[in-house]
Amino acid sequence: MSMVNALSQCWWLGKTCVPEWEAWAVAAGVAAVVTTAILGVVTYRLGMAANRASAAAVEIAGFQAEKQAYREESERLLVLVQITAEVSSNAGLLSHLLGLLSQENSEAAFVTDKVFQGRIFGRLNKLSFPSRESVRDRLHYLDRKTAACFVRAIGMFELLQSGDKHRDGTETQDELRVGFRALRATIPWIIEDLRVVELEGIAAVNRLGISKDPATLQAANVDS
Repeated sequence: MSMVNALSQCWWLGKTCVPEWEAWAVAAGVAAVVTTAILGVVTYRLGMAANRASAAAVEIAGFQAEKQAYREESERLLVLVQITAEVSSNAGLLSHLLGLLSQENSEAAFVTDKVFQGRIFGRLNKLSFPSRESVRDRLHYLDRKTAACFVRAIGMFELLQSGDKHRDGTETQDELRVGFRALRATIPWIIEDLRVVELEGIAAVNRLGISKDPATLQAANVDS
């Protein structure tokens, strides 16, 4: 019994109109199988399309992540290149100043000799960090230690410079002695922080292959 037989009984040319239910059941089963097969093919194709779209999205996201990482790394290197020569030079000048403060009887000279005081503060005031303002908003590209050392060094340095700005010539010997010891204690910390930044800067310069070790620039700035 076929689907045609089931339907032909009720055609307008047929002699009777008695549905063959078994034939209808077979026809419905065949239709269900065909429909299921079609849905399976459509679902498979949709799944394949979804997989391709997902793979493309992952590839695009990976490409964007690589571009972002490249941009951030470039910013980090550029910030370091921008500040390295300045940091290296100031570290050298502060080392030279620390040498003067470490000479024998330097504390007594600082307390009693205004010329020596002027010499010390004169050298201290020659130093500056002009690049700070231009990199302020980009310091987050550096690792936390390097950025923290840079910021702390400048903060301590400005604190020392402020001591000279507040001098008025009426300081007692005890006050001068305290100031001298503050200079002796703080300058090594500043130098240490600057050297941390300098090493990162040298590594950045070498990685970019654009010049020699910028630490060699400090010799030209030392006022012997």
